[in-house]
Amino acid sequence: MKSNRIGIVHYSAPPVIGGVEAVIEAHAKLFYQKGYSTSVIAGRGDLEALVPVNYIALPMVDSQNPEILRLSSELEVGCVPEDFNTVVNTLAEQLAIRLNQIDHLIVHNIFTKHFNLPLTVALIYLIDKGLIRQTIAWCHDMTWTSPSSRSKVFPGYPWDLLRTQHPEVTYVAVSERRQRELA
Repeated sequence: MKSNRIGIVHYSAPPVIGGVEAVIEAHAKLFYQKGYSTSVIAGRGDLEALVPVNYIALPMVDSQNPEILRLSSELEVGCVPEDFNTVVNTLAEQLAIRLNQIDHLIVHNIFTKHFNLPLTVALIYLIDKGLIRQTIAWCHDMTWTSPSSRSKVFPGYPWDLLRTQHPEVTYVAVSERRQRELA
């Protein structure tokens, strides 16, 4: 294995069926075939679907986790729950332990979609603290430009993080259309 260790993070991973999950599976297996130590970090998924890639399950990364759904129901109407920062801190602690072994982290949609804002904040916190080395934001979709989800975000913290470019993150759009939206 090459010394560069790659991590891929998303709410869910194979065998969950979806476009993002298919891209994650293809990327993970390609990196592994090229000799990179590769890990997929997700809230839902299965090791068997990703073999020989390493799978790290963190239930609170899942956008469908009951605790995250509870917080999201308040966030989607413009209220930041009282325990928001507690959940952010828990996620940051769980992620820090796993991500300290990662050299390059590919983050799918988490910096541009509203489905798990505590996760967005936790990852940005870890980047700001220098605990994540190199981060790529793989942008499939954007909440702020989506007619179906734009009404679920509001000016201010933490929603503005979904439309704020982070100087330590490299952004990749999946199409020219998405690139224009992201810009």
